[in-house]
Amino acid sequence: MFRSVRLLHRTLLLLFVLVLSTALPAAATKGKAEAVPDQLVVGLSPLFTGTIGDINATYGTTTLAELNQLIFLLLVPEDSSAGAIKDAMALDLRLEFAEPNFISESPEHSGQDVWAWGGQDSEPYAGQSALAQLNILPAHEFTRGAGSLVAVIDTGVQLDHPALASHLVPGLDLVDGDLEPADTGNNQDDDGDGLVDEAVGHGTHVAGIVQLVAPEAQIMPIRALDSDGRSDIFRVAMAIQYASESGTDVINLSLGLGAKSVLLRDVIRQATRAGAVVVAAAGNLASDLEQYPAASQCALAVTAVGPANQRSDFANYGDWIDFVAPGEAIYSTFTGSSYAWWSGSSMAAPFVAGQAALLHSVNPDLNAREVTLLIASTAAAVDASNPAVPGQLGAGLPNVAASVAMLLSGALPTGNNGYMSGGCVATS
Repeated sequence: MFRSVRLLHRTLLLLFVLVLSTALPAAATKGKAEAVPDQLVVGLSPLFTGTIGDINATYGTTTLAELNQLIFLLLVPEDSSAGAIKDAMALDLRLEFAEPNFISESPEHSGQDVWAWGGQDSEPYAGQSALAQLNILPAHEFTRGAGSLVAVIDTGVQLDHPALASHLVPGLDLVDGDLEPADTGNNQDDDGDGLVDEAVGHGTHVAGIVQLVAPEAQIMPIRALDSDGRSDIFRVAMAIQYASESGTDVINLSLGLGAKSVLLRDVIRQATRAGAVVVAAAGNLASDLEQYPAASQCALAVTAVGPANQRSDFANYGDWIDFVAPGEAIYSTFTGSSYAWWSGSSMAAPFVAGQAALLHSVNPDLNAREVTLLIASTAAAVDASNPAVPGQLGAGLPNVAASVAMLLSGALPTGNNGYMSGGCVATS
């Protein structure tokens, strides 16, 4: 399943550079995209026959890291403006793109949009209303996700959690630069928002939701968010690329930012063309402003609803949303070998990721478009429950058992219905 030695060696070399070079700024204003100071991400044109050294010679930049042969993270000289250099690069035909190294974060990173508390009681985990709301349990009569691999790109996972440990495969920590993506804190307020380690447990909670839907799927934890729930697009792109090259069937991204990123667009497209379904949280700004990577053409944007299928007060909406899923008071695994209730679009996304894992388990040859169409074709519209935002909640609420039944019947939906266009799926 892994292209192990070569892939790990290359990734660990890059991690060493990133851990030394990347310092995230203080927390951004809500909804405003911030970036790592003095860093740019550039993509070389495929037609350019030179090297990144030629680009650095022109602009005085220094290469910090290489994602692949065409994409690089650059450091801007101290006496230069990153914005001015980016603008100049936009006119440089040797480059496909140049953009800031935007900050990306979990929608719940502020600790203000959610409520969570732990407990040792596992009983509510397997008995919560979301299972019936999404019609999950009847699907388990036919598949429980065996053979599927889901990457959870987040704050890591409690690796020895009793409910998760047997389902985890080796992952990666892109924050500390090692092979142990543990969901732990550092007892520091790294983002200057007055809160310490406010995102610890986020990845463990998300992983537990995936397992709730697909209890026999394997989960690959990739730690790209720090204990305050923050990262940057280059690190997230590294995580997506690693997950894709490791053969994952589904990638869950309960994170985002308010700016378009060419880097994330391209790396997600590469992942879906390689066969992965990429699911992303739509955000918690109660806004129709597009959040990325959820709004990327090749990702599935999932926003949150309550038990009555009404859009959660915090949940984003818009014509870029693909699906809704339960996102209020979701009970799932948490650090300290415990469980917790947590609310947010981060909790909605892994329900759909788990559904995709079940479908892949039934037919491992499905591509991202086919999985998406199965989910969309069997989903129920929720516009009647949300008259204030008509047509802004995508195909609506998935029906997990119905999608599995459709797949088993052989009646696969055709066309694309607007999903996964723009080269998201490889053609033969």
